[in-house]
Amino acid sequence: MRLATIPLKRPPGGALETLERFAPVPGETSLSLSLRVGEALASEAVTPRFFQAFRAVLERLTDRLAAPRSRTERHALTLTALTRVLFLYFVQAKGWLDGDRRYLIHRFDQGLAGHRDFHRQVFDPLCFGALNRPATERSRAACALGRLPFLNGGLFEPTALERCHGTARWSNADWRDAFDDLFERFHFSAREADDGDLVAPDMLGRVFEGVMDPDERRKSGSYYTPAGLVREVVRAGLEAVLVHRFGLAPRAAERWVHHDEAPQSPAERPDLRRLTVLDPAVGSGAFLLGALEELTRLRRAGGEGPPGTVRRDVLARSLYGVDLKLTAVRLAELRLWLALVADEAETDLTRIAPLPNLDGHVRQGDALIDPLALARTLSGRPGLTAGAMVVDRLAAARRSLFDLAGPAKRQAQAELQRAEAALARGLFDEAVHALDGRITELVAAAKDRDLFGRRRGLTADERARLRRLRASRRELRGAARTLRREGGAPFFAFESHFADLLARGGFDLVTGNPPWVRGERLPAQVREALATRYVTWRPAPGPGFAHLPDLAVAFVERTLELAAPGGAVALLVPAKLASSGYAEPLRRRLADTTRLERVARVDRTESAFGAAVYPMALVAARAEPASREQVATLLGPKGQAPQIAQRALQADGPWILSPDALRVARHLRGAFPTIGDRWRPQLGVKTGADDVFVVPHPDRATRPAARGRDLSPWRFTLRAHVLWTHAPDGRPLERLPPELARALGPHLDRLRRRSDYRAGAPWQLFRTALAHAPHRVLWPDLGRRLAAVVPEPEVVPLNTVYGIATRTADDAHALAALLNSRWLTALARLRADPARGGFHRFNARVVRELPVPADAAAWAALSVRGRARASDDTALADAYHLDARDRRALAVLAPDPV
Repeated sequence: MRLATIPLKRPPGGALETLERFAPVPGETSLSLSLRVGEALASEAVTPRFFQAFRAVLERLTDRLAAPRSRTERHALTLTALTRVLFLYFVQAKGWLDGDRRYLIHRFDQGLAGHRDFHRQVFDPLCFGALNRPATERSRAACALGRLPFLNGGLFEPTALERCHGTARWSNADWRDAFDDLFERFHFSAREADDGDLVAPDMLGRVFEGVMDPDERRKSGSYYTPAGLVREVVRAGLEAVLVHRFGLAPRAAERWVHHDEAPQSPAERPDLRRLTVLDPAVGSGAFLLGALEELTRLRRAGGEGPPGTVRRDVLARSLYGVDLKLTAVRLAELRLWLALVADEAETDLTRIAPLPNLDGHVRQGDALIDPLALARTLSGRPGLTAGAMVVDRLAAARRSLFDLAGPAKRQAQAELQRAEAALARGLFDEAVHALDGRITELVAAAKDRDLFGRRRGLTADERARLRRLRASRRELRGAARTLRREGGAPFFAFESHFADLLARGGFDLVTGNPPWVRGERLPAQVREALATRYVTWRPAPGPGFAHLPDLAVAFVERTLELAAPGGAVALLVPAKLASSGYAEPLRRRLADTTRLERVARVDRTESAFGAAVYPMALVAARAEPASREQVATLLGPKGQAPQIAQRALQADGPWILSPDALRVARHLRGAFPTIGDRWRPQLGVKTGADDVFVVPHPDRATRPAARGRDLSPWRFTLRAHVLWTHAPDGRPLERLPPELARALGPHLDRLRRRSDYRAGAPWQLFRTALAHAPHRVLWPDLGRRLAAVVPEPEVVPLNTVYGIATRTADDAHALAALLNSRWLTALARLRADPARGGFHRFNARVVRELPVPADAAAWAALSVRGRARASDDTALADAYHLDARDRRALAVLAPDPV
């Protein structure tokens, strides 16, 4: 039985739409009505099944296309077509398609009844003959589609891929499957964040994430951002801009942003029409949508209106975005257009304003690394310049393009491209000239002679720099040739495409959720370019293994460059940027050279936020800090948030955002030696091929294996074994015994390809020192608390386990008692990178900095407690001289006693 439950008091929009579907259509048979009512009752509320259904239809229609040969291009063509259908479903929900809220399915059914091809006779003429042309310019076939608004080109004009290969076409059977399996199963609304049972435009971000492969999402670092979180981050950024860029008093800015109380006097009220916002990694447009809504609200609170007019003006004057993926650019444009459509109350289709052209506002390109920016860094030039006349020409072309249609629009597009090309041409020449100068200097230095008449030559660093300079010059010369041949700028660069905005100092607010990608996952060429381009993108110094910086580090530095003096950056970044060793240069730059407004961990969004680590809201104004700046540690009105002095974040090490816990940690750091002063924490054994070496059952050739998941406080649970290929002295066996030869012989070629293998026995393991130490304490690298174990000598810790080798068993047991105390977990959490589910990464850097009681008697007592597998938190607190206030400060972060 199919059932629709409809609450009588305030029925949601989806329920009302279900009722509308029950209405008979003129001429409809009873059987047809019965089938349609059954379909309406089968329609679903918005659940993850919508995203799964969208992806399934996308993949199926992609596979049905015969051309082009590239599946990537077929996928792009299919996604473009489905994006148009999505938009039309939102538009028909407003009744704009011939007054029919179910226009598409009705046209499809009529075509089936008349044996007509839906794609050729309805869909193509609708997109490319009706919606993209004024009614007076439409063909007879387009006019036969009914009363339709003129929505301009943009979405309804062939893309470059479609111009090359032709628009994708599918059979009626394919379209029937798409309607049945996707579009007719769900209810649509053009309003963002409408009733929870409706598909609204804000869900397109999740659609974008859903159509990406998980591997592609990890590589690109693209994750959907919940709308509520976007709103709070944008508000925090606007609050900072009003204070530092426009000179508004902090309390006045807070009242305007959070309570809609604009300054009463026009003289005191900044002109927000001048405020510009950039998202350098636009994704599906969530932050541009957030900025659109917030700026519209602020301007209306200041006396402007009506909302539709203000919203269109905000889009024309204030919003800009860039993304590497064309799919993201198209989705961002779609959501911005839908934001204009949603509040359009006009019912006369002839008076509906055509959709604006966003070509000059949302661009495809690499905001992080472009050849011009790299050349500027290599040549040491602070900035490349462009003539004021060409810059003005660019700005005028973008302004005129926004509202045009037809031939005038095409002329404006051509003028915009010519202005961008003219800027790029001059910038290329200037950059090549600067690179020539640096190359000449290095070559001349190499030819210099020393006191003995010998040529000085170049150091290794200088040779590498010369190689990069020549490669950069070669790339720019190639780009200049492409420009001369094709007439358009060959790549996106802020200096050429947004030159007018940079000429006024930059953007007032740079906001977004930039990609989060571990440095190790980036191609080597990209890593080299990042290390050359960004001074904060450096591996963490110090002993032991160190991760490369996350891509988000470079994005934060880039946003600071793009922000105007007094402007602000408001970003969602990985929370580990507050604690990771590799982010130390970035933290120092932020704390020493900007006014930090917010450093706020956002811990309760994991159900909606797709990344595997917690986000952190980072808001900073591009202004030199004074001496009394306060940093809010929560989002919302700044005056109501907990705060910490910015000078407290200027010390080396992680940012500790709890003032009381920071006070205790600093006291202990100054009063006691650290674990790193006495011992060296290190990672366990790395096999490089766990599926080969780690086995479930023991035999004569194995040793017990300890993984992070096998450790809990005081306890090691044996669940796996490792094929052991090393002699008692630690060196690899010269010849494998029969058992190991049978197990490893088929894999020798693969073992030679392991990233850590250099030479010697292909069966060797790596980082084996901890496996040979007679006295050790081990703990998992990832956990909700520190969990230390003193294992038996034969146990081999693998590389999800850290450990310390000690001289005596007493020291190992004392360290276990120390690490298993709740106070040490609390102190470790202050420095550890947070992970999903309340976990933290207790790596060597974190444990190395933990304090050790200096008193010999206290250490001996810890050893006794360790042998008894018990911690004494009270005695340890006394040994650290923690008073009641100190204990309360740490108790917030401490787990329950073991």
